[in-house]
Amino acid sequence: MYAKNLSLLLHRQLSEPCSYDETLKRFESLRSYGQLPRGRDKAAQRLTNSEIARAVLGYVPTLSGWAGHVALIMSDLRPVGGVSASFQETLSLCEAMAALLGKDEHCNALVSLTLSIARIPGNDEYQAKLIFEEDGQRKATSYVSKYALSLAAAGAEKEFDHDRPLSTNTRQLVLNREFFRELKRDIDLSRHWNRPLETDWREYETEEERNAFHERLGARRGSRFLNAGVDTTVTWPKDPTRIEFGGHHFVLFPKTKENSHSISIDLTSERINTGDARTLLNRFLSVLSWCDDRHAILREGWSGNPVPVPVPKRDMAFSTMMTWMFYRSMPEDAALLNCLSYYREGLNAAEAGVSSQAVLSFFKVFETGFKHLDSRKIGPKTREWIKGVFDDACKDVLPVRLDRFNEDRQDKSIEKYVYENCRVATAHASKKFESDADMYSETQRLSVAAEIMRALARHYIRTKYDFSETYLSDKKG
Repeated sequence: MYAKNLSLLLHRQLSEPCSYDETLKRFESLRSYGQLPRGRDKAAQRLTNSEIARAVLGYVPTLSGWAGHVALIMSDLRPVGGVSASFQETLSLCEAMAALLGKDEHCNALVSLTLSIARIPGNDEYQAKLIFEEDGQRKATSYVSKYALSLAAAGAEKEFDHDRPLSTNTRQLVLNREFFRELKRDIDLSRHWNRPLETDWREYETEEERNAFHERLGARRGSRFLNAGVDTTVTWPKDPTRIEFGGHHFVLFPKTKENSHSISIDLTSERINTGDARTLLNRFLSVLSWCDDRHAILREGWSGNPVPVPVPKRDMAFSTMMTWMFYRSMPEDAALLNCLSYYREGLNAAEAGVSSQAVLSFFKVFETGFKHLDSRKIGPKTREWIKGVFDDACKDVLPVRLDRFNEDRQDKSIEKYVYENCRVATAHASKKFESDADMYSETQRLSVAAEIMRALARHYIRTKYDFSETYLSDKKG
């Protein structure tokens, strides 16, 4: 099975009504992210089952330009409960899909494969659920981020809710047994007849020029680039530029109609891990911010590209009503108004990527209810409230984020960690509870803490003031 033949098969099966040029863009994206063989000289290379699985994953996003990015991430999703709970004891989603294409009995055991993309504020989350029949029983395996370490433990699948959507806004592609049967049949026939490649080569017309361009930007054999967007108004080069800072080289991409400002760094050639790389980029942006006296926010990104790529502009999620229905009045309670202002400030800070400010703003929401003439008593009373409501307030927080929060606090009690390591660390230059906003490990910790603070703040407003969460009335019920 050649990539050209596969593109025709998947275009017929998975493309929405659109021209074949969109499918060519999808496959171009897959090649640029290293998910399929790159270059004209490898066009006649036959695809493995794993590469075919990655191409299928490239059809999960609706935008063709995101095919490679999504396939790169989703192919490495890991089974909840570890290998023993996975379909055919495979290590990843890609291997499980390859197993479906490997044997007829594996393909016939499939009931459905659901591939999901969820919009989470500031990021996307990916998940998959494979339902299959084994020994006369129907079973389900879910595949989640490899960083959800607690879900990789043996037995985790027994407590995991396989049917719970990742968010209120989740897009899914569902593939059934017949899809894989037809695809496997075509793959088997292609390999049996072993015919030479026939193509017009047009999908490779500009690839040689791009390869030369990427080499000038530092791409080498074995490169693995981290790409991160930047929200900034500091001075920036007008063309893609390779620079040196802190003993490492990285590439700056300018803002365009389609892309944001962004930075790419080769983790392999620069011999640096993701955490240290993001810390380095934060240090670089801090110097730029100081020189221009303007903001510079390093956004989330991804790694794994064999070449540096610009980061697409963020497509912010929003809602519209065909008929505007808003029946809310301005609250008369000054304390409630104050809480709402802090809450919005926290949302704005989280959206801007300033996790430390988000933590502090959300904390101020419920801290306002425990003020005392003696400010030293604010902490204990607030901590008592946190301890009492934590489980109820955080019941809708994603389990993965709760697990990460519990890992961060280690043996410290929830209320003490929230107050000392989150509130005090972000509000004061405390030597006892330090917080370096450029350190990637610290920004990750505070990002998770901000989600917990947000849940606590929302619970406080909702319960303290009986405040409705809909556009239709001021009170709940």
